[in-house]
Amino acid sequence: MKKLLKFLNPFYAIRVIVYAIRRALRKWLIPTFVVALGLLSVVIVGWTEVKVIIPAGNAGVIYRTFGEGTDLSMVLPEGFNPKLPWNVVVEYDTRLQKHEFVLEVITADLLKSNITVSFQYEVNKDTLPILHKYVGPDYFEKVVLPEVISIARGKISALNRNEAFSTQVLLLQEEISFDADKHIIRRISPPGVAGIRLIRISDVQLIDIQFPQPVQKAIQDKIVESEKLESYEFILKREEKETQRKAIEARGIKGFQDIIQAGLSDNYLRWKGIDATKELAKSQNTKVVIFGQGTTSLPLILGDMDKRELKESDSKRDIKTNAEIKGIRK
Repeated sequence: MKKLLKFLNPFYAIRVIVYAIRRALRKWLIPTFVVALGLLSVVIVGWTEVKVIIPAGNAGVIYRTFGEGTDLSMVLPEGFNPKLPWNVVVEYDTRLQKHEFVLEVITADLLKSNITVSFQYEVNKDTLPILHKYVGPDYFEKVVLPEVISIARGKISALNRNEAFSTQVLLLQEEISFDADKHIIRRISPPGVAGIRLIRISDVQLIDIQFPQPVQKAIQDKIVESEKLESYEFILKREEKETQRKAIEARGIKGFQDIIQAGLSDNYLRWKGIDATKELAKSQNTKVVIFGQGTTSLPLILGDMDKRELKESDSKRDIKTNAEIKGIRK
């Protein structure tokens, strides 16, 4: 009965539990510490092996070491992704990329030329595991670049030096893009699957076309002379139009003169002159009207006479004043 009462006492029970824990710690402290330290070390060391962070604009392909190899059904997205330590993740850049190279070709008229070619390419994110399995991360060096160079060399070599500076180049760029994209689809399709797109080629551009310096100068001079010839043709057409305009204007003037010629006579002209003289005589300025002799003479009007008379009176006054001054001095 006394033992039962001891166990029912809460303080006694706490003392028993604490005593048991102390005995266990004295017995298992070192092994527990070693195990905990080992687990912590494993977590710290193995943390980089159990997670992968895919940066922006990229995707990951998983290779399962103890499984079926490349996982064709899964593409790791951007951000944090857990994985088993023995699995391998390969990252691919899924953004639109651009590459530029200089191509040395012989044109159709046997001119050695240096062509600067630029193109864009990108991988198909949905078929990225297939690309990894059948081509690999070096797909650009293996497939893309050789294919574009081959297509571009074949297309450009069909041009001559005159077509290189014409709109034919735009059509050539589209043909290179289309043919390169189509050939890559046919070349790297996996076994048993036809027409699957792994890589896209787009926007092929011929940035610069360099012929030998004498040939390039001759082509530029020819283009300049051709533009001058076209400008001369425009000038000739303009002058022809100007000649037509002057002819029409001359016919109009002649027609006007023919119409009024019947109404012009000496009496009419004399009357118009007298009428103009009357209008001028009405002004306040001093004038001298001189009539000539004969029946065809018209009046001659001399204006500003008041100003002349004023200048003459001033000069006479100055002479008189000077004479008076000299008399006083004597």
